[in-house]
Amino acid sequence: MKLVVIGGGSTYTPELIDGVLLRNDRLPISEIVLVDPNKERVSTVGEFAQRMIAFKRANIHLSWS
Repeated sequence: MKLVVIGGGSTYTPELIDGVLLRNDRLPISEIVLVDPNKERVSTVGEFAQRMIAFKRANIHLSWS
């Protein structure tokens, strides 16, 4: 399942990513796309979210634009 987060540069996005990671066994998300008009913010949040996903060793592809 693919999840697209409009406003993905928000400071609330890491909390959303954490929720997905905690429920990954019941909520089979395989791809997350963060979308935000502010490229700097979405890049910062995206890099942080990527580290969260790697730490949990989740099989989730993350991208942002």
